[in-house]
Amino acid sequence: MSTQTGHAATGSDERATGADLILRGVSKHFAEFTAVHEMDLTVPSGTFIALLGPSGCGKTTTLRMIAGLEQPSTGTISIGGTDMTRLPSHRRPVNTVFQSYALFPHLSVLENVAFGLKQKKVKDAGARAAEGLDMVELSHLAHRKPAQLSGGQQQRVALARALVNRPQVLLLDEPLGALDMKLRRQMQRELKTIQTEVGLTFIHVTHDQEEAMTMADVVAVMNAGRVEQLGSPRDLYELPRTAFVANFLGKSNLMPARVVQDDGDAVQVDVAGQRMSLPKARAVSTSGDVVVGVRPEKMRIARADEEGFAHAANQLSGTVVDASFTGVSTEYLVDVPGIGQVGTFTQNLGQDPARPGDTVRMSWEPEYTFGLDREEDLEAGVMAS
Repeated sequence: MSTQTGHAATGSDERATGADLILRGVSKHFAEFTAVHEMDLTVPSGTFIALLGPSGCGKTTTLRMIAGLEQPSTGTISIGGTDMTRLPSHRRPVNTVFQSYALFPHLSVLENVAFGLKQKKVKDAGARAAEGLDMVELSHLAHRKPAQLSGGQQQRVALARALVNRPQVLLLDEPLGALDMKLRRQMQRELKTIQTEVGLTFIHVTHDQEEAMTMADVVAVMNAGRVEQLGSPRDLYELPRTAFVANFLGKSNLMPARVVQDDGDAVQVDVAGQRMSLPKARAVSTSGDVVVGVRPEKMRIARADEEGFAHAANQLSGTVVDASFTGVSTEYLVDVPGIGQVGTFTQNLGQDPARPGDTVRMSWEPEYTFGLDREEDLEAGVMAS
């Protein structure tokens, strides 16, 4: 699969120190198992890209090939226009930050950050290490030992240690996985801020959809060793091109349909006897059997006998079988004849629009509808998320 981020480099030329990363025909085979199928990927300098997917999808193997910790079975890897494919990891302009901080317990925070620089006999190792700590706002803890730091502080030390080596590409392998939720969100913001300030190319591996959507400029959704779809977080969420992406990134209602009329910029589809409009620009296929999708939060719900409710053009009718209060919103599951259970979210504004047992209508604007190929597995990505 050929994929290119198409994202402009972050920051000005003066402070951008990253480099283009290009994978051409890269694959990885282990005996009879293929971890990564032939892949083309272009990441412009200064981009923050997330490789997102479930365990075993090939994202970590891809990262390890970029780092030089695994050799690709086929293809080439270049950074800043230089072929890195056969170079050992220590000769590549990359550094990796792992989930395990791997700090030396007997060294101070400052000594940990300076360790790699001293190994390379860099003359101003101490000064550069101090700058690195200042960058992650830990200068005041320079003389403490790692055991005296919180998990978030240790992760920032590991990040500073990687950044002071001035790599052209920084690789992050589930770097926030060991942190609690509150600290994880704080570190997400800090990582993105640091990446913007230093202008490096960041390659971030994660299985956490929210983490990828929050931090990355570009997300590559991986499944079974392939990139299913690549784009900005908003583009992937609003317009998924496969069932796996639709289900893995949030929730989607996917329904078999058949195209029955061409309206120019849109087609009319039949969904279990109900006519709906599907914009052609939002559809993978526009003839014959297709799959129609809509995100639950795009739908409105009202009891069928409620008068004066302004329903949108695309509609479904059914019976509420469950209502789950989640605080900000309530999730309704509606049994729709010929389709099965359809989910919708409604913001909690003080009054329940429906209750279990009610007959309701759900509606949404046609521009929120997306269309997929009929051969898609409608359950793909559900369990993975």
